[in-house]
Amino acid sequence: MQTIGEKLEEARKRKGLSIREAAEHTKIRGDYLQKFEANSFDLSLPPLYIRGFVRAYARCLDLDAARFLQDYDAAIASEGRPARPETREVYGRVDFGEAGESSTAGGGTNQAGLLKYGLLGGGVVVVLVIITFLISALTSRSDQPAAPAKTAAAAPADTAQILTLIATDTTRVKIVDETSGAVLLNSATLMRGESKTFRKTGSLLLTVEDRTKLRMEVNGRATEIPQFASGNYGQFRLD
Repeated sequence: MQTIGEKLEEARKRKGLSIREAAEHTKIRGDYLQKFEANSFDLSLPPLYIRGFVRAYARCLDLDAARFLQDYDAAIASEGRPARPETREVYGRVDFGEAGESSTAGGGTNQAGLLKYGLLGGGVVVVLVIITFLISALTSRSDQPAAPAKTAAAAPADTAQILTLIATDTTRVKIVDETSGAVLLNSATLMRGESKTFRKTGSLLLTVEDRTKLRMEVNGRATEIPQFASGNYGQFRLD
């Protein structure tokens, strides 16, 4: 004839559960379940709690919980121990879901209430520990020296020059960019008082009809037009 523990072990394996999984389902410690399957019910707990655990484990394994309690009481009685000690009332009221299985203490403290408050107190301690850890982490991070700001790379200097030609009388001018070969001004006629402005980044080749009728500025500063060997008409390079 199978013992209570053998029946529990067989039912657990039939459902394909490990001890750990059964403990997660029942919320009962795995070492308690292992002792039950080993037919050992000598735990450091009030008998009323042990009976409740046996009932919960049997229900988890789809077994007849009431019958298992009867078998448990019979097994305890055969060992010469009372199945339900008369002193159980000192542990307060514990209700495991069936009528007649609760025990009321005469003016004692409710054990379930103590357990509830104990769990709440433990939760508060855990929350305080987490808050302390976060505050410490944030404080240590704020104490670290700030990383030096990256210095923006200096923009390359603009080497371009502004060339301004001002006609003091009507004359013609041609300007060619020697670097690109682009014609910036193609023998254009400048009227008296007319000015032309160009952005110069390299050498320019200027051909002027009459140097005496043209005034030149570079970056706003007056620059003399060189004299030509052939007279006032000629060509020069502006670097």
